[in-house]
Amino acid sequence: MPNLRNLFRRSKTTSDMPQTNGYPTSSEFPYPYKPKTEVPAKKFIEFNDATFATLFWPSVSKPKGRVFIVHGFGEYTRLQHRLMDHLALNGYESWTFDQRGAGETSEGKERGRTNEFHVFNDLDHFIELNLKETQEKGIPLILFGHSMGGGITLNYGIHGTHREKIAAYSTTGPLVLLHPHTAPMSAVNLVAPLLATVLPNFQINSGLDVDAIAGDAQYKKFLLHDEPLGMPLIGTLRQIYDFLQRGKKLNENSDGYVTQFIEKPLIIMHGEKDTINDPAATKRFYDASTLQDKQLKLYPDMVHSLLSLENDENFAEVFGDYRGWLDSRFA
Repeated sequence: MPNLRNLFRRSKTTSDMPQTNGYPTSSEFPYPYKPKTEVPAKKFIEFNDATFATLFWPSVSKPKGRVFIVHGFGEYTRLQHRLMDHLALNGYESWTFDQRGAGETSEGKERGRTNEFHVFNDLDHFIELNLKETQEKGIPLILFGHSMGGGITLNYGIHGTHREKIAAYSTTGPLVLLHPHTAPMSAVNLVAPLLATVLPNFQINSGLDVDAIAGDAQYKKFLLHDEPLGMPLIGTLRQIYDFLQRGKKLNENSDGYVTQFIEKPLIIMHGEKDTINDPAATKRFYDASTLQDKQLKLYPDMVHSLLSLENDENFAEVFGDYRGWLDSRFA
């Protein structure tokens, strides 16, 4: 649960640290995954008073499609390298970006400064750019989101501007409802709307439950020392309130909200031991959905970050399921 007493003060920036592939690197606790394809250079794109760090990863063969990745709370491009590399090796190009409020797009005092308007306005802009490129290539664009990004992805399938042009939707551990282990006390929920309105840009250190997020010891060590892009895990009151409300709409399904999801293929993958986002809420969303082509994959012994921070064996199982789902529709 966010610690409202911890006001964030950043003492380091990316330029203060040694770099590997354009990322700050700890020699003692490096990023564990070693890509088999070349790590592409990031591209920085200006839009609506922000400069976004973006990453396009080409396929090693003629692409069958492009996966557009929407990251989770406090994440950034490097945490997608493992998934993007595997997609490239299996015939899919991919694209991702550090969202407003995260990563190299928003360092220091800008960390967490976003809101519901910016989340979807930024996403619309970059989906539009990706649709232009994929349409020129004649390949489908698949939306993928993890955790907070999973909640964004599911909501986009319901009300997103370009939802009809997205070929398919996919998520891991989507934020439909926080797990009881992580959810704030009811008293916090009562004052949250007021705080988000009066102090929208107040930064808090939400804390990192590394055992709940990662299923591999090496990734846990990396996360705990991933400064300054990953740690400390900072958000603003407005950002956190908005992503919880976003999930609430999916969970409560008022006026059949979930049934308005565009008729496109959907796969949801969730670890049953996830204590960040509640897999039971994901199941409720899935059951409420009226989509013809939908799949829910639950993994009994896995935690939260299935396609970024799991051990090799678990990652291979989940990625194999995802690759099979993609190939059965786009190969």
